[in-house]
Amino acid sequence: MSSEVIVNIEDIKKAVYFISNLTQMQENRPMRGALSSKGDYMGGIFDRWINIIPEGVVFNKIILPKITSKKDVKVITDYYDYDPRQVGIAPDVIGISVNKKAIPFVKYNEKWIPVDGKPQIEVKTFKKNQKMVSLRDQGYGNKYLILAETNFRVDYLVPLIREDIYSDDVYDELYMNDDIFITANENNMITQPRKVDIKRKDIGTISLLGITKANEFMNISTKCDAGVSVEYFSGVEENISKRKINGSVGKLKDFCYMTDKGLFKFNNKWYEKVDSDGMTYKNKKKIRTLDFFVSDIDAIEILKMCKSKMIIKVLKDCIWEETKLEAGKIYNINIKDLDRGGAKGEEYFLLKTAIPKLKNEENELLEELKQIIDKN
Repeated sequence: MSSEVIVNIEDIKKAVYFISNLTQMQENRPMRGALSSKGDYMGGIFDRWINIIPEGVVFNKIILPKITSKKDVKVITDYYDYDPRQVGIAPDVIGISVNKKAIPFVKYNEKWIPVDGKPQIEVKTFKKNQKMVSLRDQGYGNKYLILAETNFRVDYLVPLIREDIYSDDVYDELYMNDDIFITANENNMITQPRKVDIKRKDIGTISLLGITKANEFMNISTKCDAGVSVEYFSGVEENISKRKINGSVGKLKDFCYMTDKGLFKFNNKWYEKVDSDGMTYKNKKKIRTLDFFVSDIDAIEILKMCKSKMIIKVLKDCIWEETKLEAGKIYNINIKDLDRGGAKGEEYFLLKTAIPKLKNEENELLEELKQIIDKN
């Protein structure tokens, strides 16, 4: 069964209704959970709450269909309206429905309390173009962690807007009279508006990247405390510059060591400064660099270090993350950082390419869900 599914309007109706409800209820109150400012309009609120869509889709279209059952089974996600700062945060999955009978995994008794014997499940969603994934420990403990990836259309709201808004009559009214407003436009720097394509009815795709436990994610990832920024490798490209690079910074293996998960973690030599508490610094700010994968650490020589890239020479064919590097060639390993100088609280970061290194808990979750379904 494919781990990627197309998301249609039918899949997101409840989420759209819920976000619309939140929007209308804002009035003079701040957005619940501080996920938005109270000055946001509906479009901004949708962008901030769009990640609730995968919670239902991943289970109803990918996970639950893997369980053989003649019963009608659907996930129940959290659509309550509350301030998590006051009552705590419910798991993303608060239960399942078996033949329309609700089976709660958590109940609210002035705060959210797990139901004995029921799995606690969080769904973390990341955009396809994101290079890293992150998690804040909000009491997740040994909860299941569903990692999903969205690849939504940039115009994902178009299918939700009434089609008559995009009628030919409205389009014709957008016509700009070139004879009146344009004196010269030889370079075609301005053009007439184009028709909006409304034939496509889906909003994009969602993929299941993995199922693990929150503790496993935090153990393998890089922890950044409050105010500590995170540095990561954002891509690799062949260096085609004809300018010769003289000298060498050293072998990559001198700056890192292998973890028990087969990833490489940087040692103190990688950083510009390490204080007495072990805090590492680059460019005068506290920073941690994410662990990475290379198939042969002996195959990489660092020729030059820059703020935004590391220039390397490949001594033997190898793989950097998911990219094949050829012996004798020079590559730029692009570096980016997420500034968390003003961030409050700790956060755990991991390169998305490292997700396969996480312990796979899919079979365990499926078995727990199957037992619940069979008993009901």
